[in-house]
Amino acid sequence: MSRRPTATFVLGAILALVSACGTAKAGTALPKGDDAADYVGGKFEQVIGKLGDAITDTRDVTNSLDAYFKFDDKWIHSTVTSARTGNPESRAVRHRSQKNPDEIIDTYTPAEGPVEYTYLGPMYVQKGVSPTAWVSMPKPEAGLVQPCVWGGVLTPCRMADSTLDAYKADKRAVRGAKSLGDGKTALTVDVPFEIFVKNRVEILPPSITDQVGPELKKAMVPTTITLNPDGSLVSFVMDAKFSGDGHHLELKYDFRFTGKASLQDMPKLPDASQITVLPDRAAMNAFYQRLGEAQGQ
Repeated sequence: MSRRPTATFVLGAILALVSACGTAKAGTALPKGDDAADYVGGKFEQVIGKLGDAITDTRDVTNSLDAYFKFDDKWIHSTVTSARTGNPESRAVRHRSQKNPDEIIDTYTPAEGPVEYTYLGPMYVQKGVSPTAWVSMPKPEAGLVQPCVWGGVLTPCRMADSTLDAYKADKRAVRGAKSLGDGKTALTVDVPFEIFVKNRVEILPPSITDQVGPELKKAMVPTTITLNPDGSLVSFVMDAKFSGDGHHLELKYDFRFTGKASLQDMPKLPDASQITVLPDRAAMNAFYQRLGEAQGQ
């Protein structure tokens, strides 16, 4: 069973738990260490069961994720921008590699109709993943019901899972909360790299995970959640550099809401003759196999 509902609760909790800190004077530090665990943890536990709709309530918004991971001399860097709008809701996700500009994957799930669409950049078309850049396929059975299974928030949900797991393992993971000068609040949590890997914040190949030894597993990934005075999310950032087991790692995952979405944020589809139709699960499986091979998986 997917862990996405857990992520729904935890991200919702994070978005609201520090709203109680809004009475702190601007620029002042709130409790740290053990005190922070008591101060923030109590509020965290009070609200976690009440915020299952936190992500799904964030409608008509655009957001962005900048994801960077480096292991010794191997690195990946991508940006994901997305928009969701309407009722019923349409969603669009644009994935761009910062390493290879032709490595593009966009997805579009319109509110109406039984199909969704994928747009492939030149690299994938040249490698024979599809004869056309646009591909259509049946919408997943879950449709748009599950909030954390679409590309716009998948990684942030895994970041949220990791933050919750770190807190459950050791409440002292909450390192501090600080009231910022503009009325915002920043909460800092240490997430062990072992949890980052387990929750697949970045999907790493065995050639890397097999080299993650005890030193790297214990390394901490500082995670900062910044909120507006009303408790709404400004940004959610994991940022770390550390060494261990003979290796050096750098990572930064920066998620934030960027504005209000509209139907103009949705892509315009080409003529039907320019769209390759994947009619069933067998065709979709073959497509994803070719896509994985093109990505070197």
